[in-house]
Amino acid sequence: MIKNEWGTSTYPLVPGHEIVGQVTEVGSQVTRFNSGDRVGVGCIVASCRSCDNCIDDLENYCPKYTLTYSGLSSDGTITYGGYSDVMVCDEHFVLRIPDALPLHSAAPLRR
Repeated sequence: MIKNEWGTSTYPLVPGHEIVGQVTEVGSQVTRFNSGDRVGVGCIVASCRSCDNCIDDLENYCPKYTLTYSGLSSDGTITYGGYSDVMVCDEHFVLRIPDALPLHSAAPLRR
């Protein structure tokens, strides 16, 4: 991604996925999370949710998925990944982290 080997990178680019953090706001249609919840996100933040791949829970094959970094959101903004101050994710791609698990232990990488 950094050298644009796949021809899909958007610059500036700071890769970062497999993210842990805390929900700061939720949209009006969000039902599974509240502000303050501890969560994790993988490498996808959105998909069309209506193609055959999405219906079969194979969103990584969705032709319209959005990666956590170097992706293009439906509103036209670029995603900057886990090193961003904030990010927006479809709740389908967010996982709750139990309160008993320290966030630094839930993250696969430490910075």
